[in-house]
Formats: sequence, C-alpha cells, structure tokens
Amino acid sequence: MTLTRSKTFRRAAALAPLALLLLVTQWTVIAGAGTPVKTGAYNGKTTQAAVTDTFRAIAFTVKKGKVTITTEPSVARGDCISTPVFTLGGTTSSKKLGRDRAFTLTHTFLGNKIDKIHGKFVSSDEIDGYAIYHFGAQDLCSGGKSKVNFSAKHK
Repeated sequence: MTLTRSKTFRRAAALAPLALLLLVTQWTVIAGAGTPVKTGAYNGKTTQAAVTDTFRAIAFTVKKGKVTITTEPSVARGDCISTPVFTLGGTTSSKKLGRDRAFTLTHTFLGNKIDKIHGKFVSSDEIDGYAIYHFGAQDLCSGGKSKVNFSAKHK
C-alpha cells in the first residue's frame, strides 16, 4: 500500500494535537522546576538586631529533597528570649520540599497558636524565609508573637 500525499497529511494531522500536548507538558515541568537545589549544609542568620550574632544563627541540612533544621535561632520579644522548640532535646524537625521549593516547619505553642519557620529556595544555594515565635505573658514581657526574617546560604 502506497501512501499518497493526502493520506500522509491526514495521519500527521491526527498526531499533531498529541505532539503539541507533550511539548507543552514537558515545557511546564521544566519551567516550574528551576535549577536543582544543592544538597548539604546551609548556614545563616536572622535579621533581628536585639539578639547577639551567635544566637541569631540558623542552620539547615538538605538531603534527598528533605530540609532538616539543625540550629535554631533565638528570637526576642521585649526583654524575653525564645527557647528552642524545633531542636529541643537534640531532636530535629524536618519537612519535604514542596513543588514551589518551599518548606514550613511548625510546632504548636498553645491551643491554636503555632510557632513556624518558613523558608523558600530563592536560588539553588540560598534560602530566604521567616520565623514566627509566640510568647506567653510574663513579668518582663507581654504576650504576643515575634516575626524575624532570615537568610541562609550553602556552605
């Protein structure tokens, strides 16, 4: 059986939507993924000036798409300083990276108040984010929450 020009065109026209769909699907997967995230250690600091440099440190490790906090920063509210909640007792908190290259670590403070560390990879070797810590009312400080920004880079 010989194919004439009109039969060849009809077969190609039938496959064109499938080829277009594959091309568009492949392009969106590549465009959404960005550059791959580097595995290893990330070190950084919060931007809160009320806390000395050594206590502002924050560190993460990234392995197989999972982010683990290894060093937690101290956050101040008035005269009060937060205690570690994500690395308490030598345990660590970890979370898988989302599709948007972001992660959120959470810990319940009291009732519906949640301490949170949220970060997002802004490049393959840098994380920007924020930490929210809640404080109970005490002698030296009022109850409430404190939010600080942080940045961490790959070693």
